[in-house]
Amino acid sequence: MKRSNWTTEEKLAVVLEGLNGRKSVTEICREHQISQTLYYRWR
Repeated sequence: MKRSNWTTEEKLAVVLEGLNGRKSVTEICREHQISQTLYYRWR
């Protein structure tokens, strides 16, 4: 399922999940159905 429009708040929430260290980037990306490349671009 492709999602092309993420709000700034949504992007921030996803990135903060990774920064708090409770989940791996792989897990976060899988849950939100985004690529790791996109995650790191947002970060």
